[in-house]
Amino acid sequence: MSGAAEDAIREIIAQQVSAWNRGDAEGYGAASRAELGFTNILGMRWDTREAFITRHAEMFAGPFSGSTLAVTIERLGAPSTDVILAELRTTLTGFRGLPPGITAVAGVLTTRMLQVFVRERDGWYIAAFHNTAVLPAPRSPQT
Repeated sequence: MSGAAEDAIREIIAQQVSAWNRGDAEGYGAASRAELGFTNILGMRWDTREAFITRHAEMFAGPFSGSTLAVTIERLGAPSTDVILAELRTTLTGFRGLPPGITAVAGVLTTRMLQVFVRERDGWYIAAFHNTAVLPAPRSPQT
């Protein structure tokens, strides 16, 4: 992966974080392809950038209003010159509520996200998001 490609991906991710923290669904989805595939932490799936933006607008107006997102890039991999996989660890604080079955630890929701970036003629775009909640480990039964 070239340094320019890595810089472009890091910039897109930084722009996403900024947009989330402003509650800006359009900005959060700005670098996505029109035929974006998105799977959320509950396993629900959407297949367009428009649906992705609509869903995030609902979340920003509801349970994630005023929330703060932080993202750590854990790994960038390039299976080809036109595809980059970004493995991210996200933390979300300041939310109003969480979906049933999703647990925060000490007020922090942690997820692992995979973003698939593709190079097009005019730059890099997100083709797919897959987000998974990191849940607390179950307790061992006491004997």
